[in-house]
Amino acid sequence: MRQDCKNNIKPEIADKQIRPKPLFSVRAPRIHGLDLLRGICILLMVLDHISYDFFALIPDGWGYDFHNSAPAWIVALSDFSREWWHSSFRMASRLTVICMFFAISGISTSFSKNNFLRGFKLALASMILTIFTTQADKLFNLGVSILFGVLHCMTVAILLTATLELLLKDKAKYACLGLGMLFFIWGLSFNFLMTHSGGGQLFRDEIGLIEYLELMIGSRWYGADWFGIMPWAGIFLIGVYGGKELYKYRVSYLPVLGAKPFKPLCFVGRKAIWFYLLHQPVIMGIVALICAFYGISIL
Repeated sequence: MRQDCKNNIKPEIADKQIRPKPLFSVRAPRIHGLDLLRGICILLMVLDHISYDFFALIPDGWGYDFHNSAPAWIVALSDFSREWWHSSFRMASRLTVICMFFAISGISTSFSKNNFLRGFKLALASMILTIFTTQADKLFNLGVSILFGVLHCMTVAILLTATLELLLKDKAKYACLGLGMLFFIWGLSFNFLMTHSGGGQLFRDEIGLIEYLELMIGSRWYGADWFGIMPWAGIFLIGVYGGKELYKYRVSYLPVLGAKPFKPLCFVGRKAIWFYLLHQPVIMGIVALICAFYGISIL
């Protein structure tokens, strides 16, 4: 008699228990590969912002004598961060990561059953973020105001997707593709790579209604976290179309990415909005603690 029969386990159930999971395709309630890629994007963003804090915030605490008065390891880390921040490799990799993040977010949106609810939640988070960062700027002059950043742009894209789904039903994906391509191509004419180049920059004391609309559209820019609808919402909408086409049967092409070694990154990808909202206050808090340990204030 078979061992599974001795244990009162039916043969067909025992076969399922020992059957190996496919590596390359399986119908799944969650697409782990998307979580993993989004988690990688968030992790790279966090590392990028750590480098900014170490070269932009820490030296100010020691003043002009930073290289002689600060600990050697902080000086070395700050110098490395400055070189990395201004390197052409960082510029190219940053653009790649941002494009990937918007596309993946669009793909994930194609799975949602209530994009209006998701959009309104994200709109609330965007408003809280703007209020918090602008008030922090008024108090400490840190230059961290976010008037139309990642969350704001994604809010517009999600609500636009929800509206198209309501009006066009199954044909909405084609409208998303068409608008996405239009926004992206139109955005190219605004030279969306001009961030930090000086062209089209707005200053806080000159931003009125017209200027804010230009900021939203993408023809003008303000701050480091600025993402105009042109072209970034376009990449998001193209991702929505890609999600509805590539994952119409809810198939995970690499289910192995849901295995235990990848779970930390998948977790970061699932909770991306919380990591985005909280990472910079945490990083700046750690930087402030390091400086306080050496008797230096960065504020």
